[in-house]
Amino acid sequence: MNGAAPDVTGAWLHSFEEDTESAAVYRPSGHPFRPARRVRDGLEFRADGTFVERRPGPDDRLREVRGRWERRDADRIGVTFPEGRGTPFGITVLSRTPDKLTIAK
Repeated sequence: MNGAAPDVTGAWLHSFEEDTESAAVYRPSGHPFRPARRVRDGLEFRADGTFVERRPGPDDRLREVRGRWERRDADRIGVTFPEGRGTPFGITVLSRTPDKLTIAK
């Protein structure tokens, strides 16, 4: 990615139907998704640095895991879980438009 870092703030739901072999696609939480049998996980990047990962629990309902996010580079985001609720990881942003966030798998 060249130029200024894309603004990733907002709540995003996984649009797994649009994934490719190397990229995962997320849409804003208000996106009109078609019905799916699979639960959609989600990512939320808040402006204050709070990160919320929504993932299916044992009963398929989404559960939230909170952490912190910070920009590491123009296309890299680091996520940490200060309370020990998850393993730190990095996200590579491939592109971002108002209605689509694409990250590397």
